[in-house]
Amino acid sequence: MRSLRFHLAYKNIKRLRTIVSILARHGFRPLMETLHLTPLISIPERLIGRKVSKAEEGLTIPVRARLAIEELGPTFIKFGQILSTRPDVIPQEFITELLKLQDEVAPFPFKDAVKVIENQFKKPLSELFSYVNETPIAAASIAQVHRAITLSGEEAVIKIQRPGIQEVVETDIQILNFLAKLFIRYVPESRLYDPVGVVDEFSRVIRREMDFTLEASYTERFRENFREEPRLKIPEVFWELTGRNVLTMEEVRGIKIDRVESLRAAGMDTENIAHLLADVFFKQVFEHGLFHGDLHSGNIFVLEENRIALVDYGITGMIDDEMRQNLADILISFASEDFEGTVKVYQRMGILPEDIDKTSFEREYYDIIVHYLGRPFKSVKLGELLLDYIRVAARHNIRLPRDLLLFDKCLIELEGLARLLYPDVDLLAESEPYAEKLYKERLTPSRILKDTAKTLSEYKELAEEFPSQAGRIMRKIIEDKVTINFAHKNLEDFMGEIDRSSNRLTFGIIVAALIVGSSMVIAAETSPKVLGLPALGIVGFIIASFLGLWLAFQILRSGKF
Repeated sequence: MRSLRFHLAYKNIKRLRTIVSILARHGFRPLMETLHLTPLISIPERLIGRKVSKAEEGLTIPVRARLAIEELGPTFIKFGQILSTRPDVIPQEFITELLKLQDEVAPFPFKDAVKVIENQFKKPLSELFSYVNETPIAAASIAQVHRAITLSGEEAVIKIQRPGIQEVVETDIQILNFLAKLFIRYVPESRLYDPVGVVDEFSRVIRREMDFTLEASYTERFRENFREEPRLKIPEVFWELTGRNVLTMEEVRGIKIDRVESLRAAGMDTENIAHLLADVFFKQVFEHGLFHGDLHSGNIFVLEENRIALVDYGITGMIDDEMRQNLADILISFASEDFEGTVKVYQRMGILPEDIDKTSFEREYYDIIVHYLGRPFKSVKLGELLLDYIRVAARHNIRLPRDLLLFDKCLIELEGLARLLYPDVDLLAESEPYAEKLYKERLTPSRILKDTAKTLSEYKELAEEFPSQAGRIMRKIIEDKVTINFAHKNLEDFMGEIDRSSNRLTFGIIVAALIVGSSMVIAAETSPKVLGLPALGIVGFIIASFLGLWLAFQILRSGKF
């Protein structure tokens, strides 16, 4: 545990102790032992040794994981939600549970909300808004939302960041990073899933989400992209009332898209709404390369039958031109049942590892194609198909780009909502016009000429740089400056364990020697004496008892008996 003091400040160790205790209480004590974190569990809890609390006996590990995450607080809830988008990292049964994580918490007092607003703009609330409803309409772990009216009389909503949340998040990110490094050290197989990289990705996402000016900028970008699209409404941002901790935008009022009965009662055709939702999403991806990354029902409102609204742009995905072409090829390959085409796309993306078993990889992909596309397509869920493809990629150590994973996650959310509105919706057919358009654009003379010019430019740069690069390598060889680095793995941990074991063994021998020596002194009845016994022997026994108890305490504290 000495290393903890070098990695974490005192307050962070207290938080880590809380996290470890919560995980142990939910039945993850064996994992804590593997990570060498049991010394942070209180001795009474260690002595009880309960693996799972009585209330959770009979629950599955994924359910207990979700309950533990909910108890761990806002940062871990967000982390769980991010993990639910990573089927390449965690099994489906965990994803199913993590998707149930609700980012709903008790609201913070209105006086604190006022303080955040006034600190952000350095003005009293009355000089910023003519009215703010004290009761929030939504409260989440990062922020809560209040209805308001601007000084110019426009209806608005204010997203106010929870006081102190940034400090909480930064502390938890440090701890997650530390835990990820422990996984790499003590669970070598976890390296396949890059736990440190997963935490780094999460930290970037949540820090971006806590910067409301960035969310406002993305909202404006979407407004610009869909300025000529009457079927989609993007709320207007009130920039003079927006800062890093406060976001004010136009209020959107409509029916939540998952309230199917309310939509039908309002006389709307839910089939048309399903087609509209799918078309808007694929237009974002294939025409603009920027898409809404959180398509749950709370962020989508139906204003009228042929018009919807999207809110909350805290999570967005970006697809560059090359990735758009690759996505188009993947979807076309799906539609034409061309599994070889999909493999070629992955090869073109450069994400296939050098040591991949290509025959096994292609065979697994072919099995998926046959499993799904050998039956009526209305019974095929494109989301499940993509999940299976991601899992096959993960088994073959293929690292998919984050935005591609986010696209897959959004497609799963989109399919769930669209089929709720219209069970026979075919997302592959909805995407086909956009994919075909991109595919045809690639074959136009202007595009071919552009791609050829780009390739020639890259070859020109390579030809220009090669002589100097080759000369640099040859000089290093001639000057004997070429070095080969060898890296050993996990030997530090092994040597550390040997060192600790030998120290305990030496300590035990010293204690035993003190006991034997003291016994011999007492048997010899040497002077001086205390209570009729040799004083030196008594002192030796006292020291041996103290050292023996201390050694036993250290072994007990380590959690290894």
